[in-house]
Amino acid sequence: MAEIINYIWQSSFCLLFLFGVYWCFLKDERTFNLTRAFILLAPAMALLFPIIEIPVNFAKPSISLEDTDFLKSLASLQEQEEIVGTYGLPEFTVKSSRLPILMEVTDYLLLGYMGIVLLLGTRLAWHVLQINLILRKGWYQTVYKLKGNYFLVPTFGLAPVFSFFDKLFWDETQQLSEQEREQIIQHELEHIRQGHSWDVFYYQLLCVFFWFNPAIHLMRNALVDTHEFLADANVLKKTANKESYRNLIVKIAFKGLDLPVGNYFIRSTTLKRILMMKKSSKTNWFKLLMVFPLTAMLLVLVSMKTLPDPQFFKGYLPTNISLIKQQIQAAHDSIQVTTKVKRIKSPVHHEYISEMKGGKIIAQFGDLQYEIGEISDNDEYRKVLHMLRMFKENSSFKKAYSEDVVMEPDKRPAPEGGMDAWNSFLAQNLKMPPQARELGVDDVVYAHFIIDKAGKITSPSILRALGMGLDDEVLRLLTLPKIPKWTPAEKDGQPVSTVMTVPVKFQTDHLAAAQPFFPVKSAPAPVVHNGNEIFDVVERMPEPPGGMNGWNDYLIDNLTYPQAAKEANIEGTVYVAFIVDKEGNLANPEIVRGIGGSADEEAIRLINSSPKWTPGFQRETPVTVRMRVPIRFKLTETTPASDNTGMKNQMLEQVTVKSYSASNRPDPRFLPAQKQLRN
Repeated sequence: MAEIINYIWQSSFCLLFLFGVYWCFLKDERTFNLTRAFILLAPAMALLFPIIEIPVNFAKPSISLEDTDFLKSLASLQEQEEIVGTYGLPEFTVKSSRLPILMEVTDYLLLGYMGIVLLLGTRLAWHVLQINLILRKGWYQTVYKLKGNYFLVPTFGLAPVFSFFDKLFWDETQQLSEQEREQIIQHELEHIRQGHSWDVFYYQLLCVFFWFNPAIHLMRNALVDTHEFLADANVLKKTANKESYRNLIVKIAFKGLDLPVGNYFIRSTTLKRILMMKKSSKTNWFKLLMVFPLTAMLLVLVSMKTLPDPQFFKGYLPTNISLIKQQIQAAHDSIQVTTKVKRIKSPVHHEYISEMKGGKIIAQFGDLQYEIGEISDNDEYRKVLHMLRMFKENSSFKKAYSEDVVMEPDKRPAPEGGMDAWNSFLAQNLKMPPQARELGVDDVVYAHFIIDKAGKITSPSILRALGMGLDDEVLRLLTLPKIPKWTPAEKDGQPVSTVMTVPVKFQTDHLAAAQPFFPVKSAPAPVVHNGNEIFDVVERMPEPPGGMNGWNDYLIDNLTYPQAAKEANIEGTVYVAFIVDKEGNLANPEIVRGIGGSADEEAIRLINSSPKWTPGFQRETPVTVRMRVPIRFKLTETTPASDNTGMKNQMLEQVTVKSYSASNRPDPRFLPAQKQLRN
């Protein structure tokens, strides 16, 4: 549904834009054949431009709704219906306490659309039927004219003069001179000769199926005007007394039926036709030539898609569904709960765990969402939170912000009133959720938010979740109407939007011991290394020698494609997690996801052989940080099996470190103060 709405919007925008081109550059020009061709091609261009994809490597403006909050919300609602698996007691996962929804909102929208299409289609069919009735009534008096190849059908005063394909319907009740009769017939013969009925019927069908698009109706009216201008221009070429023809148009008035599928000698375009006849025949070539670059500009705006930056890894790590199933089944040996796993493609948070309501919580880690129900008490709730920490390793997500968000401004934003005012606001408004108070907590929630150009906090999201209502409390705080404004960041002296990260520490007087109470298939990542706490995110992330370019050079010079992988044609990406300690040493490398063929071992060897990095810093103090890097192995047709340097060209744009950006810059700085809450 989200894709359809985005396509309809882009198509409607294209047609409105093309109508604007017609209105500004073609409407008043006497190049009627060019105008007719443009109007006929405009709907096809509007329908095709959003489908065409021309990849480019530079940033460009876009009219797509893909990055809007509305479309993301709509997409997430649909995508959450992709169920990876449901586990737990059958009586809780199969049965439902409410009746199933027979129809959803999209079904009602589709029914409404089809209902209007049916109504308009019936109306069009009725008009064609009326023409057929007039034809049948006058069929015995119909005359076929060899000169012009048309049928002259009498209407007996039921309809004014009009043409429909090769039939000219004539109102013999009109009191006309021979000259006037010939001029009207010549006008209608121009409609027949140029096939204007096909154009009208084409647009009538478009109006039936795209009735919601106002531009299609505007274009149809423009086409009718152009048809009349064309016919008038050709009649005037054969008329000596041009003023008499203009007087004839004014003299004739509508009478009887007015069927939109016919071409009428006289319509509400009378004044337009007379004014167009009096216009100079001189062509404004500048206006005509502007049509082509403007159409090309529309194609560029709509069809050119900016390729994702290959310098760093965005989005999601591939999910090992079988591992998830094993973990859930192992957890359910000790916990009698139900677990439903969904895949979402537009996550708002890096991590998020809701508070428990009615024995149910919802947790999101990257692109996976877990719905856990039938939680009976706080003891089982603790077990569920422990289980969720195990699930956290199944997904990884790097949030991509819009182009107007500057990740490395020249001047960082600051809260109005300084950090003291900010900390005072936190102290006055943050509350310890009841669930966290009951269970006990001593940990930190990390949240991202954007400081826009006006200094307002927008788009808050959770970077590191704890649950127990703590995530919701931080989000509540960041969306309070009275939250202090900030002095925006600056880039080249101009205010810009940027991202900030706030750590909020929650602490109670009591804390239950976290004991593992069910088996796991893989050991969880350590939280300490040589007695030092391991951080996942810090103010200044670790940096390889020479930055990202230096890391790429190291891989180019040292990575060899394993012979076993070459012989087995194994390709893919190996994801390696490791620790950068306080001295910059790389330690404890482990494969997060491998591809086999000795490629995993080669990735481990590279990490173990790496020179020291610049360590990560938190509050100007070196700390130990866990990192993750994807390394892609790809065979090429030009690389012989014995070549040990076949990865050089491929690896340059395929390697990144988690939380690193493409231009070798650190993640946005954390606020220098943490807020501690005590019970």
